[in-house]
Amino acid sequence: MENNTYTTYPSPVNPLDKFLGIFASMGNFMSVIVAYFGGDVNGERSEYLRFYANQGLIFALSYLLAVIPFIGWLWSLFVMVCNIIAFIYACQGIAKPVLFFGTIRLIK
Repeated sequence: MENNTYTTYPSPVNPLDKFLGIFASMGNFMSVIVAYFGGDVNGERSEYLRFYANQGLIFALSYLLAVIPFIGWLWSLFVMVCNIIAFIYACQGIAKPVLFFGTIRLIK
């Protein structure tokens, strides 16, 4: 039995939301700002975009640990791999959390 703990949004996802979700999953602070404040349709932000803005912010904050020698570098490599996986999910239009990064909520 398959356990689907992620949300698949109707296909196709709004192209603007999909583009901004891909942009936010890259994990830098500017992309999170653009993704969170952009994509406002009819006074309401999509859950898809909110999910990727949150996950991108978590990735951006986790890269700050790279200043620690050796352990921070390994951590950055791990975060980069998770970031690539999130980028692939965003391109597919799937809001699937990557490991524990998707379970942390900073943006409500």
